[in-house]
Amino acid sequence: MAKKIVITGGIGSGKSLLSKMLAKRGYCVWDADIISREVLFYPAVQARIKSIFGEEVFVSNGILNREFVRNLIFSDPKLKKLFEKIMHPAMNEHFNLKFQSINKLAPTAWVFYEASLILELNRKADFDFCIVVTAQEDIKLSRLKENRNLDEVAAKKIMASQMPDNEKISYADYVIDNSSSIENLEKNVEKLIHLLTLKLSV
Repeated sequence: MAKKIVITGGIGSGKSLLSKMLAKRGYCVWDADIISREVLFYPAVQARIKSIFGEEVFVSNGILNREFVRNLIFSDPKLKKLFEKIMHPAMNEHFNLKFQSINKLAPTAWVFYEASLILELNRKADFDFCIVVTAQEDIKLSRLKENRNLDEVAAKKIMASQMPDNEKISYADYVIDNSSSIENLEKNVEKLIHLLTLKLSV
């Protein structure tokens, strides 16, 4: 059976960079953000989102006005929960279909899944191994300003909505502190692969 390995951590921690490094080494890596965009083409998902946010929430078929929705849900916890109740089950189903296809072709594969809210959604048990990526708060803020053009207020609002790093760490099978250099992260990737080989290749 192929192994499901989740890469999680707070926004700005550097999960995506870790995922890219693993993908460069030939591993199968899925991104929850990409999967979220794919499920937005499901008519049932679109209909439910429109019923909450209105028809104008889609700028065109399947293209969500993400900034508009993000501003709404991070200002209103009830809207955020409603949105998540629509998106997360659809994303989970979509990922599992992809995983089943890979498992048929490569039953010894490692399938990495990069997702921010796995622990918040109590879904750690769905995975064989949990990697938590952390970084110092000031470094996260700096990355969010530079890479996502978020101002400090918006960035802190998103960070506050997520589980704190110290709590995420308590669930982790492996922790990577990505507060340092790219070279240091590369070294951590090699350590991670070695550990996974010992833990999962049995």
